[in-house]
Amino acid sequence: MTATNGASGPCRFCGRRRDPRVPGRNGPICVDCVRAGLRVVRDGADRETPVGDVLAAVTSPLAAVCDYCGRRERRTFLGLRRPLLRVDCAARDAVICVDCLDHAGDVLNVALRR
Repeated sequence: MTATNGASGPCRFCGRRRDPRVPGRNGPICVDCVRAGLRVVRDGADRETPVGDVLAAVTSPLAAVCDYCGRRERRTFLGLRRPLLRVDCAARDAVICVDCLDHAGDVLNVALRR
């Protein structure tokens, strides 16, 4: 059995197989879901994925960890802990943090320039 990052699977948040996608441990995320997730982070309002599932901001600091990096908090330079803003899709049991969304956006911007 070999390990895979799910790059060939459907988007973790909408289930579509649209390219380009950014791979993750439990499955990739597509460009439309990255855009919707960044909008949720920006204003806190729920957004729909292209297939109608709802992306919502995670309000509890003890809620699920990010599927991509495994964190739920950010440690500051002085060792203090701060909650890490996350977005979830309850219908697909998928969670992604703002740092991973930002990184995915950077990766997709590079991919779309080519």
